[in-house]
Amino acid sequence: MPPNPALVITTYTQASHTMDGLPFWHHYGRLTVERAGVGPGERVLDLCCGTGASALPAARAVGRTGSVLGVDLTPALVDVARANAAYQGLSQARFDTGDVTALTFPPGSVDVVQSVFGIFFLPDMPGMLRRAWDWLAPGGRLVTTVWGATVLSPGEPYFWEAVTREDPSLAHISPAALLAEPDALVRLHAEAGVAAPVVTRESWRMPLGSADAFWPVIM
Repeated sequence: MPPNPALVITTYTQASHTMDGLPFWHHYGRLTVERAGVGPGERVLDLCCGTGASALPAARAVGRTGSVLGVDLTPALVDVARANAAYQGLSQARFDTGDVTALTFPPGSVDVVQSVFGIFFLPDMPGMLRRAWDWLAPGGRLVTTVWGATVLSPGEPYFWEAVTREDPSLAHISPAALLAEPDALVRLHAEAGVAAPVVTRESWRMPLGSADAFWPVIM
């Protein structure tokens, strides 16, 4: 089951000072924007935007004639995203704190809806996809990026082994497992009543200078 929103806010507030320095956010954020084919003048909605790892590359892609709106539940992450946009001079990017499931837009008002490592936090994923699909203009794209089953291996399995040794009730705490396999994404789109997704697997080796460099990932 997706975690309680208050727990999500607490967890990501505590991590907000280190999240932006983790390279996988930016790698997959840029890659998502490339796969979505975001171009000049387009209108992009970024759901669960975090510190802007996908929203800011989208803002660079749409240019001054386009717009990007990033929305996230955690105020501390939105503050970092706003600061990043200001530092990079991306005035076409705007960030709001809020529950993405409460958003409303007129049909056909968005060219791209994207969500990177966030959709699995939502209690009604099919409902969110259905509404997002309705917001898309003709030719619009709905793009979601999720973790695979072996994310951050080999380090993560050792971490979870240590956690569950201390508290076995935490064995399946990650909501990312809900969409860890391609078939799960296909079923999600079918349940939402939208077009079947084109699923692409992407592998990446994160550079680590030392064993200690993995601790920010865990935190």
